Amino acid sequence: MPDRWDRYLVDYHDSRPGITEDVLAGARDGEGRSPYDWLAGAVPTSAELVVDLGCGSAPLSGILGPERVVGIDQSAGELARAATAGCRLLRATAVALPVADKVADAMTASMVLMLIRPLESVLAEVSRVLRPGGVLVATLPIRAAAPGPTTTSPVFAEILGALGQAAADYPEPLHDPGLADRFAAAGLSLEGDETAAFARTVRGPDDAERVVRSFYAPGTGAARVTAAIEELQWRVRSAPVGIAYRIRRLVAVRTGGELGHKARGPVALR
Repeated sequence: MPDRWDRYLVDYHDSRPGITEDVLAGARDGEGRSPYDWLAGAVPTSAELVVDLGCGSAPLSGILGPERVVGIDQSAGELARAATAGCRLLRATAVALPVADKVADAMTASMVLMLIRPLESVLAEVSRVLRPGGVLVATLPIRAAAPGPTTTSPVFAEILGALGQAAADYPEPLHDPGLADRFAAAGLSLEGDETAAFARTVRGPDDAERVVRSFYAPGTGAARVTAAIEELQWRVRSAPVGIAYRIRRLVAVRTGGELGHKARGPVALR
């Protein structure tokens, strides 16, 4: 990961724990699901142990059940916010997980994989920790300039433009056509790759500020961020404003066997 992103992400999440979940939890697709519901829907119900990479404030714990989830994040601020979620929490990076080999039935990664380069380092850890037949489910935000149909709302693109991020992308955007081969090299079969749109309403000045600040904007000066916030705040004074997010969901299976069901004790640490 480029140094700029590395420094930015640590400071961002320590100072604004839970902001991503606070914004996305109120977004819904056409079936009334939040992005977290959609992610959790691809986790096998038989999975007894789910390792949640970049768990943030641990919204998946409440959906999947805290007894099933081990949340991992490198941000002390996020983990402090997640303390009320009830799941087990560990502080670590996605490329050095303090979890033993082949213990997880499933792994989740909400809005994480696009931030860590090289992807191969993360996939190697996922493959090591998953049992053969175990499942990785990951969601990724899609910028308005990304390939594919644009189902994000104009407001989404306008905020990116106001922040000077319209032409920017994530450190590991994962648009490459050889993505399945990159997963396969780590022993993971990419079985699903789909996109859905989730919409929410921005109401009031506080919500407008929260929405703008939820956008990653490394290198953007404070004055420009303030101007973007004030622009959206001005718009919502007249009426609530709708914003839609285009999100991609990847589902991969660890090759080499079927999902195990045997009982286990506490997670074995390395």
